[in-house]
Amino acid sequence: MNMTSLKKLLTNRSNDYTKLTELFKKETGLDIAQDGYNKNVPLTKSCSVIIPFYKNYSFLKRCLASLWYQDLPKEFKKNKVEIIIVNDGSPFNLKNFVQQAKNFYGSVIYLKLKRNYGRVMARNLGLLYAQNEIIIFLDGDVVISKDFLATHLLRHEFFDSCVIVGFRHNISLKDLNSRLDKRKQKIKILPSYKKDFRYEKFVPKEWMTGWRSTFRDIPLENFNKTYHILEESNHFKDFGKGKIIGVWSLPFMFLACNASVARKYVIEVGGFDLRFKGWGCEDTHLGAKLIARGLYLIPNLHATAYHLIKSNHSKEKEEKIKEFYKNLRLYKKLLNESLVIFKESEWKEKTRKYFANKFCEILR
Repeated sequence: MNMTSLKKLLTNRSNDYTKLTELFKKETGLDIAQDGYNKNVPLTKSCSVIIPFYKNYSFLKRCLASLWYQDLPKEFKKNKVEIIIVNDGSPFNLKNFVQQAKNFYGSVIYLKLKRNYGRVMARNLGLLYAQNEIIIFLDGDVVISKDFLATHLLRHEFFDSCVIVGFRHNISLKDLNSRLDKRKQKIKILPSYKKDFRYEKFVPKEWMTGWRSTFRDIPLENFNKTYHILEESNHFKDFGKGKIIGVWSLPFMFLACNASVARKYVIEVGGFDLRFKGWGCEDTHLGAKLIARGLYLIPNLHATAYHLIKSNHSKEKEEKIKEFYKNLRLYKKLLNESLVIFKESEWKEKTRKYFANKFCEILR
């Protein structure tokens, strides 16, 4: 086992994927970070789409409807795409969604946890049952455009060692409905990556207490400023080796609501760490492990999706902030641990035992 700490591995790891950009352009005629999908390039890699769900039934309904109408050949949907819905202990009956899914996709799995364990466990349970080559992480409150899956998968056709991260455009359900074709329920006005914090974000001085109490190497002058991370990092190419922009390092660019990576690598690094409870940083830690493992983190602006949001009650918002800073402190602590590489059989056996009495339903 490599005893080098995760922090040290990240400090030594470059994210300059220039050569991959050149190869992708040569093979597809497209820009790896900005363009979508070339229909003249056949897709061969299979994918498992893992969707955790807990509270909002109407959001999930929109998410799944956008999945049904992906612009992919019927045979590809039947043979190469697996949909995994993980009910994280909600009382909703989602069996009708499973039946609908089978009208479009050949492999559909529905898993229900006995209680609300959180996104970390829901995603790991989905990962345990996933069979296909590429994992696409998608949250149940995310609505995607018709070429979303194809855009993610095209990058994996040419590169094994990459993580593709899409972007998100926060929107209310009411505003989303005004951007849909009412008859077909398809997106007619595309989401904008410029609404994502990785395009532009102001770092208020109020963040100073929470962030600098954990990461004291963040300079004081980094607060009360606006950052354009994509531009300042040259689409993340210059964001390796522990570099900080504002308060963020490269692993914070990995959001599991919209990302894809080869299944073998997610399992190799142990999936999501179960020590994270509540909201935030569990995906940052997985991103850190994948980068340390040697994968490039590559943005794709075309794979931007709508992220449905509701009006947060002040109490709920305060709870999320507390959970985030608690998990931020845990993330810093875990950076001092070494990167453990698992064999697939070892990880599956361990995870299967862990979940033995924690979920109550499987539908295929």
